[in-house]
Amino acid sequence: MKEQTAFLPKLPIVGYLKLFSNDGCRISKIEVHKIGAIQRLSPFFLDCYKKIEAYLNQESQEIQIPVDESALSDFQRKVLREIKKIPYGESISYKDIGLRMNSKAYQAIGSACGRNLFLLIYPCHRVLGSKDLGGFAHGQKMKRQLLALEGCKKIT
Repeated sequence: MKEQTAFLPKLPIVGYLKLFSNDGCRISKIEVHKIGAIQRLSPFFLDCYKKIEAYLNQESQEIQIPVDESALSDFQRKVLREIKKIPYGESISYKDIGLRMNSKAYQAIGSACGRNLFLLIYPCHRVLGSKDLGGFAHGQKMKRQLLALEGCKKIT
């Protein structure tokens, strides 16, 4: 099956998202774009849009969209699964992720967060540095806004 893509209508905080799917029933990647394109969404992409919109409008605390993790390494999968366990409105450090994984590869954990293909589905914005906000592939402004949206108290 040919890869399918869709630009979602503009969303709060994140702006325009482009979703990718290899099979029409799981997301293989999410990209953030400065501009979007008007298009009619397939039922699958429309459902994805509604779930992401509900989260960003504080109507939902988790985005349940099936993902295709085949492009991820085993290490990235482990990191993202730990990130998925962080409760809404809470944050932990890269070191905490390492402790949960029984790993001291904190820099590699940070890199795996930075290469997260599934923005918001795996909420890497909830992972902070030990002494500061830490990095975020989409900029610290968006990270702060997402943490504030969730009411996270540890925004530095």
